[in-house]
Amino acid sequence: MEEPKHLRKTKPIRPAIFNSEPVDIIIPFHGAYRHTSKLIETILFVTRSNPYQICLVDDCSPNEKYIEQLKKAPQTVVYRTPNHLGFAGALQFGFERTEQPWVIFMHSDCVVSDAGWMIELGRSLLHWHHQGIPVRMVSARSNNPGGGPKELRTVSKSHTKDVVVEEGHLPLYCAMCHRTLFQQIGGFIKNYPLAFYEDEELAYRMKKHGFKQGICGKSWVQHEGGKTIEYVCKRNPKAKEIMEGNRERCVLDMSIVKNS
Repeated sequence: MEEPKHLRKTKPIRPAIFNSEPVDIIIPFHGAYRHTSKLIETILFVTRSNPYQICLVDDCSPNEKYIEQLKKAPQTVVYRTPNHLGFAGALQFGFERTEQPWVIFMHSDCVVSDAGWMIELGRSLLHWHHQGIPVRMVSARSNNPGGGPKELRTVSKSHTKDVVVEEGHLPLYCAMCHRTLFQQIGGFIKNYPLAFYEDEELAYRMKKHGFKQGICGKSWVQHEGGKTIEYVCKRNPKAKEIMEGNRERCVLDMSIVKNS
């Protein structure tokens, strides 16, 4: 006998995970103006999943007037550093001037095209948390990750399974974490001159404190890669040597962490 309609049970509607969480997107840039503008346009055009704010950090670019037009963009705040701090230094400059609980760090030569790029990063982090897996930073996949685990690289935004990184580290072209992470690991990303190796030291320090990094199988961004580095090296003949010197700084810092 068929059950009366008014007695039939319906499955509860499961709320979308993470869709109400506010996010700060911190994007440092030095030159490479066209790429920066393109990234802002695409974020504003496709992102509808979460309340968010774009924090642009002009790392003392030569064209001081460029940021004036950026101030008109919605959901965007713009800062300019007094000196050329480098990638991690500019990230910290923005981090200290924002306050949303979740943070995404991005390279200025990325482009987003998938509406789920942000929310899927957060969903992956919360999913690992509910499973008791201590992943505290997650990266989108990309056509050009510029290093890192092989699972980061894919030519399209087709969905795959999430991956917990066991070997290697995440490049920071599009990485999300909770703001409190840095209180738990002894401080922010290391401010090495210009760029390079700060991501490797960060992963080592996270591991030392019992935390892991992960790759989101449902978040993908396009990444040209190296545009800021090219810009800097053309204007500073010693830039490459300076950045290569960061390896020694990284090794020293990791040895300090190891012995602490």
